[in-house]
Amino acid sequence: MMKKIILAGMLFNLILLSGCVKILNDELKTKETKLVLNAAISTDSVFTVNVSRTFNIFEDESVNNLPFIDSAKVQLYEDNHYLFDLNHTSYGFYNKPDFFPQLDKEYKVDVSYGSYKPVESKAIIPPKVPIVAFDTSTNQIADAYGGNEIDFIGEITYNDPPGVSNYYQLSCRIYIIHADSSIDTYQQAVWPVDENERFFESTSGGNLLWNDKLTEGKEVSFKFVYFSSYEYKSKAHRDQEHLRFVFYLKSITQAYFTYLKSLGVYWETGGTENPFSEPVVIYSNVDNGYGILGGYSTDSTSITYTYDTNGDGGKP
Repeated sequence: MMKKIILAGMLFNLILLSGCVKILNDELKTKETKLVLNAAISTDSVFTVNVSRTFNIFEDESVNNLPFIDSAKVQLYEDNHYLFDLNHTSYGFYNKPDFFPQLDKEYKVDVSYGSYKPVESKAIIPPKVPIVAFDTSTNQIADAYGGNEIDFIGEITYNDPPGVSNYYQLSCRIYIIHADSSIDTYQQAVWPVDENERFFESTSGGNLLWNDKLTEGKEVSFKFVYFSSYEYKSKAHRDQEHLRFVFYLKSITQAYFTYLKSLGVYWETGGTENPFSEPVVIYSNVDNGYGILGGYSTDSTSITYTYDTNGDGGKP
């Protein structure tokens, strides 16, 4: 039986929706609502942003009162030169289908809508940090019932660029290829092995988040767990599935890093499920409003296992 698979949407969806549920001290004191701008841009994706608004404490937050704004004016600038307006698609998303942002360019998004204060934010896309090496191993712990708990451990190596502050995120996605050739895919949680735990700033949301304060300009290797399985004895006949794990090493902007770190604190303190927790201010780099305009570049690697669904573990 497969365990510890996070049945969650892509991180990008989490980013877009988080602006609508965050708890902010000033929002608890006033009925004023503000615009929320959220986007994570990279050279691999069409330039897309999401525009919504905050809820105040007295407002209906049902599905009949969604906060997404579909008629805002969203202007895009590159190195302070106006390019064009982004077009609305659905649920507050705005993009330009044939436009991909570039490295070494500063992008600014201006948003105006009705009587709301106009908002703006800026971001660049940092260079990709390549994965130098990736290795995998397993750690087995026998139990009193004749079975083994098996942790699948990855070890990733990269060279931190010298002379500049760098910020990172590691995430994983699993593709389950069934015997009938159908495929399911989910975000897969990764978590540090015990000896690496203090290395990371946050492990919330099934991703690892860290910076290069201790490793600036060095070759870096660390281990993490990306799958946990259980095997019990042997079977004469086993059904098999192929599991493909794709690991994403993202180089992210400082603002994006700070936002994700604060978002992790929000969820770790209970998020919307804990009304008695202290209010958590989620970081924003949007002037006159809330949200994040962050940039990232990605390198990836993958590994495929044959997994025996009747309980005999995985084999690369």
